[in-house]
Amino acid sequence: MKKLPIGMQDYKELITENFVYVDKTKYLFDMIDSGKFYFISRPRRFGKSLTVSALYYLFNGEMELFKDTWIYDKWEFKEYPVIKISMADIDTTDRKSVEESLKLKLTKIYNEHNIIPRTDLLKIMFSDLIEELAKKEKVALLIDEYEKPILDHLQDKETAEAIRSLLRNFYIVIKGSDQYLKFVFMTGITKFTKTGVFSALNNLNELTTDEKYSEMFGYTQEELDGYFKEYIDDISIETKQERSEIIAKIKEYYDGFSFDGKHFVYNPFSILNYFSKRELRNYWMQSGSPSFIIDYAKLHLLDPYNYLHTYIREDRLTSYEIESAPPESFLVQSGYLTFKEKHETLGYLLDYPNKEVQNSFSELILLGTFDMNEMTENSIVTEILMGFEEHDFGKVFEQMN
Repeated sequence: MKKLPIGMQDYKELITENFVYVDKTKYLFDMIDSGKFYFISRPRRFGKSLTVSALYYLFNGEMELFKDTWIYDKWEFKEYPVIKISMADIDTTDRKSVEESLKLKLTKIYNEHNIIPRTDLLKIMFSDLIEELAKKEKVALLIDEYEKPILDHLQDKETAEAIRSLLRNFYIVIKGSDQYLKFVFMTGITKFTKTGVFSALNNLNELTTDEKYSEMFGYTQEELDGYFKEYIDDISIETKQERSEIIAKIKEYYDGFSFDGKHFVYNPFSILNYFSKRELRNYWMQSGSPSFIIDYAKLHLLDPYNYLHTYIREDRLTSYEIESAPPESFLVQSGYLTFKEKHETLGYLLDYPNKEVQNSFSELILLGTFDMNEMTENSIVTEILMGFEEHDFGKVFEQMN
């Protein structure tokens, strides 16, 4: 069996080291073939960075890495200059740290191409780099987790706004560099409004709720059955359960994410961990709650019953800055709620994606809304579960109080 790429983000390593790669290259081809400027948001651990990595090697012309994929005989493999920036890698302590980190990233790319920057002004460095690299071929620009520096400061509005201003000034270079760019792809967890970063990026084609790309991230049922057949068969033999029984349990626990209200996918991180450890657990939450989610919970009273089985219009998802976004908008974008259907006039029907997320949401409430640390939260949950198992409802009520 091929190895499970848990937490891995480098496409080349997956291919050369015999890890499972669920082929999504048709989506890459369709994007490149039909347009130029793209943005998509997805919750964490959904394969955004791996997709950016695949695009990087594709534009590098590394044909052999795509030998067993859909795109192999359809793409003209040619080397383009690539600028790849992950905002997850930079120092986000404050505005100055973000600026200096971006300068270092750009300087490294300058050095790789034996180009000497003519200034240390960030905006001009970025603009010059694109123009210089385009003297060879038009440039592919890949930016992962574009809003990470802002998300790290949800509880500090002054710092968040200072960083937002810096990024707005940085990203506006992209729009002005149209003639030098072959392709632009940006990812994030959230999308900010026209008054923020996206005021500089209003030429991006947003794919977040586009039906055509709704299954680009996450695993479909068909992909689960095909790419992980050996793992399912192995668990079936080991546990003496029918395949259909195993798949039904996996589906209840990890399926149910929808980004268009019509098509549904599994959380890939949880699926890979399940096949590795062979236990139904809350892997997504256990991988570490990002601080921005806890910070948001501290700023807002998150009562899931206010949002479950209600409708939300698409414009409400992106009409605010993240600090002031309504909870249902934030919870959808971060993956704690999802679309269960799309109504022509009412919008998207909201609900938990699956059992794992429903459980994880409870942990989020304890950690954020009640300002608890993880040790206290774990102790309370354990005591409640033991109370139910022992039919000791006094213990349950004590812990709930």
